[in-house]
Amino acid sequence: MDPSCPLPVLDVDGAESFVFPRAARAEKVVVAMSGGVDSAFVALYLKKAGHDVTGVTLRLAPETGGLVRREGRCCSADDMTDARQVCDQLGIPFFAIDARDRFYDEVFLPFVRAYEHGVTPIPCLACNHVVKFGDLQLTAQRLGAKLATGHYARIVEYKGTKAIARPDDRSRDQTYYLYGTPHEHVEQLLFPLGDIEKPVARALLQREGIHIFQKPDSQEICFVPDGDHAKVIEKAGAQPTAGEVVELSGNVLRAHDGVHKFTVGQRRGIGVGTGKKLYVLDVDGGSGRVTVGEKDALSCTKLRAAPLSCAVPRELWPDEVSVQIRARHRAVKGRLHEAGDGFEVTFDAPVDAVAPGQAAVVYDGDVLLGGGLIVARLDGALPRTLSADVVTGRPVT
Repeated sequence: MDPSCPLPVLDVDGAESFVFPRAARAEKVVVAMSGGVDSAFVALYLKKAGHDVTGVTLRLAPETGGLVRREGRCCSADDMTDARQVCDQLGIPFFAIDARDRFYDEVFLPFVRAYEHGVTPIPCLACNHVVKFGDLQLTAQRLGAKLATGHYARIVEYKGTKAIARPDDRSRDQTYYLYGTPHEHVEQLLFPLGDIEKPVARALLQREGIHIFQKPDSQEICFVPDGDHAKVIEKAGAQPTAGEVVELSGNVLRAHDGVHKFTVGQRRGIGVGTGKKLYVLDVDGGSGRVTVGEKDALSCTKLRAAPLSCAVPRELWPDEVSVQIRARHRAVKGRLHEAGDGFEVTFDAPVDAVAPGQAAVVYDGDVLLGGGLIVARLDGALPRTLSADVVTGRPVT
């Protein structure tokens, strides 16, 4: 940006007068740079605080192997260029790590296998847990640095230890995706966006002359264009089971050509008209049977999740917790007890659309305690239990 012709700062309360806080002690910090607004702001914030900042980008999207990549989305070549340019503007080092093979093996292929077997996976969980907070955390450790990311979350004190908590801007809360962060890594994490709202971040980037301040948010999974999961799975050569759409009574409504086109709780795209609002109640990846019914049949009160991951040591968890079963659902209070390598939850009130492959994430108020992948719906109209291999998308033998 030409400093002689500055653009007006976005009209956001507090942006003009905002003063970047200075750190009491300068530290080495690796910033995970996605090429977007959030990570650019994190790098700016930490540089202004006086830290020794290095930007690192993971190259994730393979060019082959059936993975569909869309330019201008998270992890594209354009994003890597933007990240490098931001680092140049800030005067900090920039490095790129080629993680394409790891991303393909640990994120994309499990995503395809899970959908192939009637499971609804969350690839962003594997990407965060294995790749970003795996490879990047290791990189930071090797450099003797902390790791900072553009997640909307906070680090707080909780019962004498550090913990992840929901951000001030609840509309952008990303703690659900962080439940698998090992507790031993939490003290080495920084989340500068925990008390910053996105419009303020954009305005401050503009104020400081960082060119990407108006870049659109990434709303979709990075390798799923336009939200069309089925197209991606088919392009990858998967062979999902075909079958029938049936009512709870067993009445057959129609044939379908693949379980990958359905998820528990789905209402649109079922392809039947009965005069009633119908929802997907269950997907049987073995037989291909997709059962539909009215909304009250979606409810259940018990589930099992595995394996148990603890972002806070298990001995510090209270007896009464809240559990969130989808990224955009509210957490519901319940009782939890360990079962095998995972845990079971009995909710105080019924919850809807419990889908294997989603996560059951455990909180104490705003504090993230841990969680696991949902492997079983233990009651309700159609209980279902799946193996951990099916739910995680590992090869099924």
